[in-house]
Amino acid sequence: MPLSRRDLSFLLPALAATGASAQQPQAPQAGTPAPRATLTGTVYHSDKIPFTGNATKTGRRFFMGKTHGGFNLEMHETTLAPGIETHPPHKHLHEEIIIVVEGTVESYIDGKTEIVQPGSVIFYGSNQMHNAKNVGTTMCKYKVIELRGNE
Repeated sequence: MPLSRRDLSFLLPALAATGASAQQPQAPQAGTPAPRATLTGTVYHSDKIPFTGNATKTGRRFFMGKTHGGFNLEMHETTLAPGIETHPPHKHLHEEIIIVVEGTVESYIDGKTEIVQPGSVIFYGSNQMHNAKNVGTTMCKYKVIELRGNE
């Protein structure tokens, strides 16, 4: 079942407003309960969701699963040290929504770059070449919502 624009208009502000609170991570991490087939409305506190990675790049998954309508949805958070990029430009079928929380990000989309400040949102469409890089002098942090559909 595709997610409508109306559904997104309700979903995105709620996810942005939660900030550090979100669904339970479903990555295989110590202390993380088993994944659920269907996501449910629950608050999980940021201090209970561990990061993995190293001094230049860390990440953590808040949730990954199906909505009641069968739509696959994921949310995770990434931090990057100055000068570090997420990965080389790549593309995939699903869409991504990036909410920049801290720092200065350079977003690359199909051959064009743009500087993105905190509070701004990036949308990476299906099969668009993209990546992000911290071009600031401090750590940057952003939240990622992956709209995976029936993938």
